[in-house]
Order: sequence, then structure tokens, then C-alpha cells
Amino acid sequence: MFDYVDFTEVPGDSRGHELKLFALSTCGFCKRAIAFLKENEVGYSYVYVDRLQMGEKKRVKDEFYKRFMTQMLYPALVIDGNDTLVGFTEEAWKQKLGVE
Repeated sequence: MFDYVDFTEVPGDSRGHELKLFALSTCGFCKRAIAFLKENEVGYSYVYVDRLQMGEKKRVKDEFYKRFMTQMLYPALVIDGNDTLVGFTEEAWKQKLGVE
């Protein structure tokens, strides 16, 4: 899933999950989500969707919609390829990722 995208790896404890973050480079909520992951030493991969080529960006959004039956909103964290956290709400992310 999304294997055609060049993700940047961030080391840390992924808590036994494959975590892929889709973000926008200028998005305040995305920056807060990235800061949250860093602060909690969570390992993940990310891509800034706004920096992708137009065709690749469309492909990512289409695949996301087909897989999760919702439009991609930012940030979007894909967990193990079958679950998502869309938008950044710290409590929801803490609960889903098992962060205290």
C-alpha cells in the first residue's frame, strides 16, 4: 500500500505498528502531530503530499479514498494499512497509539 511513494523514516518505537503519516508541509495541525510523535518517541514514516508530483498526489488521494472510504484530510496517519487517524486530536492519537 502506497509502495510507490518515497516516505521519510523517523526512528523510534512504532509500538508494533507500521505507521505512515500523510501531511502538508504548511499545515499547523500536521506540525502539531509531528511534534506529538517526536515528543513521544514514536517511529513512523511520512510524506508531505503537497510536495508530490501532481500525478502521484492524485494517485495517493485516490488510493486513500478507495481504501478508507473517506477523503484524505491532514494529517492522516495510516496504521498497519487498515486503520486511520485523520486530523490531529491529541487524546485520540494517545489512545490509538497507546501513548500516556
